[in-house]
Amino acid sequence: MINIKNKIISCFYVVSAMVLGSSNALAIDFGKNNVSDSIKWDSNSADVTIQTLITRLLVFIGILAVVYGIYGWFLIMNAWGDDAKVKKGKTIIIQVIIWIVVIFLANSIVQFLLSKILTQP
Repeated sequence: MINIKNKIISCFYVVSAMVLGSSNALAIDFGKNNVSDSIKWDSNSADVTIQTLITRLLVFIGILAVVYGIYGWFLIMNAWGDDAKVKKGKTIIIQVIIWIVVIFLANSIVQFLLSKILTQP
């Protein structure tokens, strides 16, 4: 039982580090520095605004996933031998891991689509 708890805790730490450390990795350079000086580039252009909104939304969802994972971990740690609580906690942690994978895939897809749409001539 202790070995399972250690594995769950270590997975939780890895997932937390991925969520908290990913906010800087979400930025894409849309070639702002390659635009000629005759064209005025507004810092509130559509691509910057969309990217900022998506980044903030995904960071918020990631924080919710971490909080939900902490709740699952708390259920497991305070189960006191109750198999139903342990099962519920494991289910929550598995859901959180899947949730975070979906968040990263969604971010990758959106960033890919934005880069393809905005770089077409």
